Amino acid sequence: MAEEKQEEQGLKCPICGKKLDDNFFEYHCDDCGFKVHHVISGTKIEDDELEKILAGEVSPVHEFTSPKTGNVFKAKLTLSANKREVKFVFDWDSGLKCPKCGKKILESGRGFSCEGGDFKCWKNTRGAEISREELKKALEGQSDELDFVGKGSGKPYKGRLVLNEAKDGLEFKFAERKSEDTGLKCPHCGKKILETDKGFFCEDRDFKCWKSTRGAEISREELQKILEGQGDELDFVGKSSGKPYKGRLVLNEAKDGLDFEFADKKDGLSGSELTDIARDGGSGAGEGQ
Repeated sequence: MAEEKQEEQGLKCPICGKKLDDNFFEYHCDDCGFKVHHVISGTKIEDDELEKILAGEVSPVHEFTSPKTGNVFKAKLTLSANKREVKFVFDWDSGLKCPKCGKKILESGRGFSCEGGDFKCWKNTRGAEISREELKKALEGQSDELDFVGKGSGKPYKGRLVLNEAKDGLEFKFAERKSEDTGLKCPHCGKKILETDKGFFCEDRDFKCWKSTRGAEISREELQKILEGQGDELDFVGKSSGKPYKGRLVLNEAKDGLDFEFADKKDGLSGSELTDIARDGGSGAGEGQ
C-alpha cells in the first residue's frame, strides 16, 4: 500500500497521466515518449515547480545559459500546446497597456515591449533596473528618482524616467539641482552666477566652473578672486600624469569658463611631465574631476 501511495505522488505524464520514470537526468514516459530534463539550459528545475508546469502553469522567471553560445538569458517555462515538451516563454503579459496604441505591453527577461511594436523599454537602463512596478509609475507620470550612470563618462547621476513625446518609449528627466545666488555676475552676459552642489553656473548657461577642478577645491570666494584677475596659486594634479603642480585659474578668452595659468616655477619637473601638464592646461580647465 505504501508503495502504491508513493506511485501516486510521483510526477505524472501530461499526455497519458502515468507516473514518469526518473533516470537521474530526466523524467520520461515510455508509453508516450514525453520527457523533460532535471536541468534545462544550465538551470535545475525543482520537482514541485515542474509539477505545476506539467499541470499547465507558467513558471517564474529563471536565468538560463545557452549551450551553444554560453550567453545568459531570462525566460519562463511552460508546457507546449501539444503537451509533448516544456518550452521557453520569452514574452508574457505585464498587465500594462501601451500608451500609444492601447495593446498589451509584454514583459521579457530583457525588457518590456508592446505586442504591436509601438513601445519598448529595457529593464537595465543606464545602470538602473526598471521593474514592472517602476514602469507603471513612469507611465502614470510618477516615476521614482533613480540612480543612473553616464554612458560616456561613467559618472553617477540621479533622474527620473518619463514617457517621451512620441509615447513609444521613455526618456530621462534629470533631477533639478538646488541653486543659490552667489552675488557674482556672469563675465559673459552679466546675469547671475548660481551655486549648486557641483559648481557655479550662469543662470543663462553662459559660464561654468566646477567646484572640484583637477584636485583643487574652488570656493565662492576663490571664484570671485579669479573673476577679478586675482586668483590664488592652487595645487593641481595632472589629469594625464597624476603629477602635482601649481598654477592659477584665470578667465578664458570667451569668458564662459576658466583656463590654467601655470606658475613660473615647475618644481624641477622633467620635460615629459611638463608635456603632461601642458596637455592638462589650456581651454577646458573648468572641467570637473
